[in-house]
Amino acid sequence: MRSVPRLPVLTMALASGAVDAFTFLSLGQVFTSNMTGNLVLLGVSASRGRFADAVGSLVAFVAFTCGLALAFRFTRGARGWAVRTRLTVAAEAGLLVGLLTGWALSGPQLVLIATAALAMGMQSAVTHRLHTFIGSTTFITGALTSTIARHLTPGTGPPHGPELVAVLGALVLGAAGGTLLVVLLPLAAPALALLAVTVTLAASAYA
Repeated sequence: MRSVPRLPVLTMALASGAVDAFTFLSLGQVFTSNMTGNLVLLGVSASRGRFADAVGSLVAFVAFTCGLALAFRFTRGARGWAVRTRLTVAAEAGLLVGLLTGWALSGPQLVLIATAALAMGMQSAVTHRLHTFIGSTTFITGALTSTIARHLTPGTGPPHGPELVAVLGALVLGAAGGTLLVVLLPLAAPALALLAVTVTLAASAYA
C-alpha cells in the first residue's frame, strides 16, 4: 500500500491529542477524537446519573460518525493527497476555526463538542483513505496491536515500530500542549489543533 509522508501523519496525530485534551478539560470531560474512550465515558456518566455529561458524549459520538460518513463519501475514489482529500482537510481546518471562535465567544458547549467531533471524524476518514500504517490518527490501539503482532509474527508485513513510536509521541505532545494552553492561555486552547491541521494541509502539497 502507498504510504504518505511522515509529517502529515504526525501533525494529524498531534491535532487529535490536542483536541481531546481541550474537550476533556474544558467541555465536560468528553473525548471528541477517541471514540472508544468516549463511549466508556458515556457508560460511566449514564450509570452514575450524570446525564448532562452523557449527552455530551453522545453528541460527540454522533458528530464524529457524521464526520466520518461525510468525508468518506466526499473522498470516494480519491487516491493519496488528491484534491478532494485536501479539501476535506481544509474543511476540518475550517471547523477548528469555528471551534476556536465559538470557544472565545463562549458558545454553547454541545455545539463546540459537535464541532470538534465532526472535525476529528473527518480527519479519521482522511487517514484511512491515505492507507497509512497507522490506520487512523484517532484510533491508535489498532495500530499498536498490529505493530506488536507483526513484530512477533514474521512475514506478516513491516512492523512500522519507529513510525508508531513517533505517532504516539506526537499524540502525547499534542495532549500536553493542549493542556498547557487550557491552563496558561485558555482562550487560545483550541489553537494548537488548528495549527497542526494547517501544517498538515501545507505539507500535503509536497506529498
